[in-house]
Amino acid sequence: MRVAPNVAWQIVNDEAIVIDLASGQVIGLNATATFLWSQLDGGDENALASAIANEFDVSEEAAKGDVRMFVDDMRRRNLIV
Repeated sequence: MRVAPNVAWQIVNDEAIVIDLASGQVIGLNATATFLWSQLDGGDENALASAIANEFDVSEEAAKGDVRMFVDDMRRRNLIV
């Protein structure tokens, strides 16, 4: 999984600002979503869940739920492929 080619992003004050260049839609991500966004580089959902569990000291099960919601939302917005 990776950032879609029509997306630009930057981290400002520890939060990612994501821009869909095709639609002009801009979203700001919270700290957890920013961390996930920065880990996208070809990883799968299990790798993201492990990274979240380690970084934020949460259970693997809770991390998997958070990752699933994040991935579903980002795919719905066509921000990741």
